[in-house]
Amino acid sequence: MGLKQQFATDVSLEQKGIYIDYGNDRILIARAGGGNKKFARLLESKTKPFRRAIAVGAFDNDRSMEILRQVYAEAVVLGWEVNKGTMAEPKWEKGIDPKDAGTTGEKLLPVTPANVMKVFVNLPDLFSDVQQQAQAGALFRTELNDASAGN
Repeated sequence: MGLKQQFATDVSLEQKGIYIDYGNDRILIARAGGGNKKFARLLESKTKPFRRAIAVGAFDNDRSMEILRQVYAEAVVLGWEVNKGTMAEPKWEKGIDPKDAGTTGEKLLPVTPANVMKVFVNLPDLFSDVQQQAQAGALFRTELNDASAGN
């Protein structure tokens, strides 16, 4: 197998996204980087005012994480669905479980950057996983997604 087969990604998948399955929830994510130019532009614009502080290692880690969560909420998370059916017969509904966002209520929250941010703050390990998945170029290869679609 050549290097191209091992490392080439599908730019369309990087932009349109893939679903990351978390059982009763699934999140549609674009790639963080690669063909997702919106991610690069947004990260650049949000960090530009702090370049000097970042360069000298004086940028606050909490602020850095806040910016990163914002960029992911706006440029990586493209959709969010909750299974209101069963595992055998799923019924996917667009929205975010309010408990995941640290709020109350039964009605699903709309998928907005603000609500995604709430989940990322409330569930930091989920944010870490979404980061890892969005940076994994292998997930955005045509062959991998064609194979999983057949299963």
